[in-house]
Amino acid sequence: MKFAPTAAALLACAAFPLLTGAAAPAVAPDQPLYYANCQYGFAIIYPGNSKRPQSRAMTYTIPFYANNLPAQEFYLDQNGNHYSVTVVDFTSGPRSSEEIVEQAAAELRKKGEVRYQAYADYDPAMPGRQLNIFEPDGKQLRASIYMAYHRMIITQAEGNVGDPTGIQFEQSIVLVDGGGYDIDRVNNMDGTGSEPLRKFPCAVRAQQGRPWGSGAP
Repeated sequence: MKFAPTAAALLACAAFPLLTGAAAPAVAPDQPLYYANCQYGFAIIYPGNSKRPQSRAMTYTIPFYANNLPAQEFYLDQNGNHYSVTVVDFTSGPRSSEEIVEQAAAELRKKGEVRYQAYADYDPAMPGRQLNIFEPDGKQLRASIYMAYHRMIITQAEGNVGDPTGIQFEQSIVLVDGGGYDIDRVNNMDGTGSEPLRKFPCAVRAQQGRPWGSGAP
C-alpha cells in the first residue's frame, strides 16, 4: 500500500469531495487535481495543481546497480521549495528489484538525519520506500521510491519543515499505465479491490512503442 491509512483518508477527503454519498461508477472519473504523465508512468499533485512542471533529461547512477542510466526529472520550484519526480529507465535491467530500491534509498539517507523510513510496496512485486529526512541546512526532505515495469520513480519534496504542500505532493504519487489508469490492482484505500480503478487525464500522452520501461502497460 502506498499511503499510511491516515494520510490516505485525508488525501481522499481533500481530492474527492464531490463523490461523498454518491454511488461509485464502473470506472472512477478523471482526477482533475493531478498532473499525469502517461509517457513516463506517473501522476501527482504539483503545487497549485500545476499541469506544467519543468523537465530535464539527466542520467542516474547508484553503486552496484545503475551507471549513467537515462532518466527524466519533472520539477517545480516554489517559495524556495523544490518538488520533483525523477523517472529512471531500467529497460536493460530488472522489471523491479528490492535491492535497487534499497540502494536508491541509501543514497537519499546520506542527505541528512532520517526521522522516519518505511518499507512501502506500491503493490505486490513493486517494492518501495518512504523517507522523512532533515537536512543540515534546516530543510526537510520527504521522499518516496517505487519500482515497477523497468522504471524507478523517485518523488522528492524538499523545503520548509512541515510544508503542507510538500506532504500532499509526496503522498499523492500514483503510478499509471499508458491510458492513465493506476497500476495498483489492490485498491489502496481498504485493500478489498472492490473500488473502481482510478483514471487520470494524461497531460502527456503515451507514445506508441514508448521506450520508457520495457514491458510497461
